Amino acid sequence: MEDLPPSIVVEILSRLGDSTDLARCRLASRNLRFLSADVRSISVVCSRERFLRARAPATRELTIPFRSLVFNLLSFLSRSDGGCALRSLSLSVEEPDAASADEEEDDGGFDDGDDLHLTAADFLSQWLPLVALGLTSLSIGDYWCQACWRPSTAFHLISEQCCNLLNLEMKNASLSVAGLKPMLNLMTLRLEFIRLDDEDLDKVNECFPSLQILKLIGVGGLRKPKIALTQLRICHWTVSNFPLSLAIHAPNLVELKLECVEPKYLVLETPLLSQIDLKIKKPGGHIKVGSFLCLKSVRMETSYLKGIKQLFEGCHAVKKLELQEFNSSKIDESFEKFTVLDIISTFPNVDDLELGPGAWNQLETSFVGCRDSYISCEWRNLKSLTIKLPPGDLTIATLSVLLKFCIPSCEVAVFLHKDSPDCTKNRIIARCAGNFPRYKWKWGIWKETCLDSLLDLQNDTNF
Repeated sequence: MEDLPPSIVVEILSRLGDSTDLARCRLASRNLRFLSADVRSISVVCSRERFLRARAPATRELTIPFRSLVFNLLSFLSRSDGGCALRSLSLSVEEPDAASADEEEDDGGFDDGDDLHLTAADFLSQWLPLVALGLTSLSIGDYWCQACWRPSTAFHLISEQCCNLLNLEMKNASLSVAGLKPMLNLMTLRLEFIRLDDEDLDKVNECFPSLQILKLIGVGGLRKPKIALTQLRICHWTVSNFPLSLAIHAPNLVELKLECVEPKYLVLETPLLSQIDLKIKKPGGHIKVGSFLCLKSVRMETSYLKGIKQLFEGCHAVKKLELQEFNSSKIDESFEKFTVLDIISTFPNVDDLELGPGAWNQLETSFVGCRDSYISCEWRNLKSLTIKLPPGDLTIATLSVLLKFCIPSCEVAVFLHKDSPDCTKNRIIARCAGNFPRYKWKWGIWKETCLDSLLDLQNDTNF
């Protein structure tokens, strides 16, 4: 590395996977020590190995406390004149595996220590003034067992000192909005597994008016949350089952991913929305949605697929549609049957359709006794059809009806469940290829918690 241009060396040092290696590089040569002060991006992670060493009686005294390591590193990067080249900083504690997480839960899920409490006000006050002015991106992933029961004023400190911050990410912490000041430059905010004392999101709306990307993943402490941000373009929001009222007022929003259970009130005022991914157990209660005249792509996961007519009436611009059934042990027999005609009437211009196994089951049930209505339908628009068939004894009767709505050159991808008998899979593949040769067939395998995989029928001899 001694022969590389200084700018290249700085770029390499800025891309280290874990910036604790930066300390080792500084010891390697005087040149690396000099250039390491110019790194623009660092990521410091408390690995699981370090976590265990710091707690084992035999190695505890030999392990530098993680917070001390962070402070020493950031102190080195800050210059005597108060400047700092650092632009992006990420601090985090490695997540435990499932077994270790269970052990920590068995211990009560609380830790009286503070050696890994990364959003603690006293810790932030040590190092934040050294790097705050230059930072444009900050990510802090706290250790939940130490942070969950200690409300932090991290928001206040960050908003007070990081005036040039564009991106902020906070994870696994309990955050207070007391003293939070407007951050007019902030464009991206991600809060993940956060306990927030802003029950209606009033402070978020007030203090982050320039947000273009907002991601709220598992944020607790909400009562009647309302997002009202005029510049917002992308929103991902995963809501617990506690809030019964949800509202989004975002006139420039183009992409929305919303996961909720069964809110009594749901308001979506998003006229420019182009893409929506909605997971909702049942769209019941009072639902108020504006006109989605720009909507092109819809993904919906629900136990009541018939609800698409209520939610998306008039969305004639939709071209891509994916339907999945909400995770549920059984289908409510009181629900009105969902049919292909519901898809056609609601989305008359859709040409790319994907059906999950639950949605397929609901459609298959609706076909019984209704074949004549499908035969008389002249609608043919599908250019791409993707189906995940549920496990069991599969037939092509329902599939043959659905193919009626495809154009002759339609690309049809069928994913068979891995646990279905091989003889059934082979029979389905052979009959579809033989009976419907004009379609472009693709075959694959799927299983819960596994990645889908396409089959190469010329080389794959088994499933």
